[in-house]
Amino acid sequence: MSSPSHDVWEVLSTARSIRRFTDEPVDGATLERCLQAATWAPNGANAQLWRFIVLDAPEQRAAVAEAARVALRSIESIYGMSRPSDDDQSRAARNNRATYELHDRAGNYTSVLFTAFKNDFSSEFLQGGSIYPAMQNFYLAARAHGLGACMTSWASYDGGQVLRESVGVPDEWFLAGHIVVGRPRGRHGPVRRRPLEEVVFRNRWNPERADITFGRGARPRS
Repeated sequence: MSSPSHDVWEVLSTARSIRRFTDEPVDGATLERCLQAATWAPNGANAQLWRFIVLDAPEQRAAVAEAARVALRSIESIYGMSRPSDDDQSRAARNNRATYELHDRAGNYTSVLFTAFKNDFSSEFLQGGSIYPAMQNFYLAARAHGLGACMTSWASYDGGQVLRESVGVPDEWFLAGHIVVGRPRGRHGPVRRRPLEEVVFRNRWNPERADITFGRGARPRS
């Protein structure tokens, strides 16, 4: 199990997506601390047009499980994923097993649905700048407490309507994102990212280093 950390650089560099969790529940006080951290995030005009919904009741967990099942169909298609054979011990197979386990056990976990109020004076993309920092704060606070967290796409695809109906979120609110949180089975580790020189340009766009290799058969880095 990962240890808590108060070193901000350690938290940032080891906050990998955790997809395997123990059955130990997250205590209420720790979850509240993570939610408090979410409220400290920057947001447009400090309007705080967000609401965070903890999903831990049986009915809502069942809805999360259904949303995960629906989302998995799209995820398999997008990433060209399939359940690996038992004898496949490659890195890709290990990653895929963790992903399938997360979806298979989705109804067992506590999670948080992040919503944002729709306004009529900016794009959805711009409005995301006032909710996604809150999600990141929650995610990093969970890591700081030694918890595991994973941002999912279960509030997207057709799973979004499942969650909206289960929770009763009005249409004028976006389902901005969803995070599973729990006690990790295993440890946090250093994140894997592209070298800085590949992603930072100075003053001018660099077409030679702007290649995109993400696509079918590829996986995002955790």
